Amino acid sequence: MKTFLSWFFKILWWLTFVVVVLAIIVLANRDLIVKQLAEREIRAATGLEPEIGDFSFSVLEPKLTLNNFRLYNTAEFGGTLFLDVPELHIEYDRAALRRHELHITLLRVNLRELDVVKNAAGATNLMTIVNTVAPRKSGGGRTVASINGRKFTKIDLLNLSIGVAKFVDLKDQRRNRAVAIGVENQIYTNVVSSADLHGLSELLWHRGGRTVGLPVNPPTRETSPEPAPKTP
Repeated sequence: MKTFLSWFFKILWWLTFVVVVLAIIVLANRDLIVKQLAEREIRAATGLEPEIGDFSFSVLEPKLTLNNFRLYNTAEFGGTLFLDVPELHIEYDRAALRRHELHITLLRVNLRELDVVKNAAGATNLMTIVNTVAPRKSGGGRTVASINGRKFTKIDLLNLSIGVAKFVDLKDQRRNRAVAIGVENQIYTNVVSSADLHGLSELLWHRGGRTVGLPVNPPTRETSPEPAPKTP
């Protein structure tokens, strides 16, 4: 099974890239309603239903922010909530973007809720979206689906907060559960791949991420144990 960091980094990168491309589209079509345009493009790119409270960007500075952003699952997974993101703030290198590269100077992600949903057939929304944004290569590995031929290079600074993770079983509601992850303002620098998110997977393991279906890694022997919070 892919680790939490592997799929999380792929989704994070891909979602960030979608938002940056949206900003370019918006700047080229200022007469259109920004929020409606953004929702339409995200829906087309992900197949999921988006809801954006506010979409703001700067014409003079290369930065943009989505506030109160939610993604909802497809009918296959009950149309339930997938992600609840109060803030997704991105600052990027405009010169790199002109070279068809995505270089993020600051990425601040406040993930209030993440729901792992299992449908009646036994599939999860998590792996379904991973297969969409990072399809398997012929050799067995995965590659992040490109957008307009642009290549990701680096995130200089990532500020990550994660609130609650839930597991929802559409076939057996008795198995539903939630855990307070409680990660606030974790800082990572010079992020090129999931390997640069040092210790995040083990932290989420200790915080109970494994109990809600997150494919996190168990702690190594060198890691000091941290008790997991009680599941509500």
